[in-house]
Amino acid sequence: MLSNSSKPQERIVFPLDVSTQEEALKWVERLNGLVGVFKIGLELFTSCGPGIIEEIKKRTDHKIFLDLKLYDIPNTILRTIRVISNLGVDWITVHTLSGSEALKNAVNSAYNNLKIIAVTIITSLDRADLMELGFNSELVRDTKELVFKLAQIAYKTGCDGIVCSAKEVSKIKEIFPEFITVVPGIRLEESKDDQVRVSTPYEAILAGADYLVIGRPIREAFSPEKVCKTIAGQIKKALEEKK
Repeated sequence: MLSNSSKPQERIVFPLDVSTQEEALKWVERLNGLVGVFKIGLELFTSCGPGIIEEIKKRTDHKIFLDLKLYDIPNTILRTIRVISNLGVDWITVHTLSGSEALKNAVNSAYNNLKIIAVTIITSLDRADLMELGFNSELVRDTKELVFKLAQIAYKTGCDGIVCSAKEVSKIKEIFPEFITVVPGIRLEESKDDQVRVSTPYEAILAGADYLVIGRPIREAFSPEKVCKTIAGQIKKALEEKK
């Protein structure tokens, strides 16, 4: 969790959703100082391997978020987290649907200050999607309740935080105020892309989000630097109102 006195830009997580090391490092150098965390997802990690982490660390001291959404049996999770602990990243995601035992193994096998961030329900899914996947209609009557149930499991198993949408973050922070909340699906205005549970930076921070994952609104902007400053302004405004 970040304090309200932290710099607004430190709460911005920029996903390096590109396929080459060259392009990723260009974004790191361009946004260094304008965001607080660089996220390495499946595309970049699959393309470049662990070596991309060291290259990023040569260019910035910002946090590095390895977002692989690990989802496997407990023993595989344990062994994988031991390996990731030596890569020099700050956060790794593990899916809550791996179960309590897998989450416990992730927490207990992490070292070198690696934080375990549990994924709840990805923000591209809504109630209809969850029912199609076989979730009980009563359980997903309110997506917030399902996310909260998964957040409880993550908290009880010792995870450091969770990924959730801004729609759920308020209740989670109310019950687990020290839990790190990482919120994707951030848009500067209403959008109709593949994210369905979305919000603005201002709304998300006001609801209690600690970190905001913001990719396309920055990456696709005419001036990404200007957009980062605009987002930081919204974050600052929300933090001041929360005081």
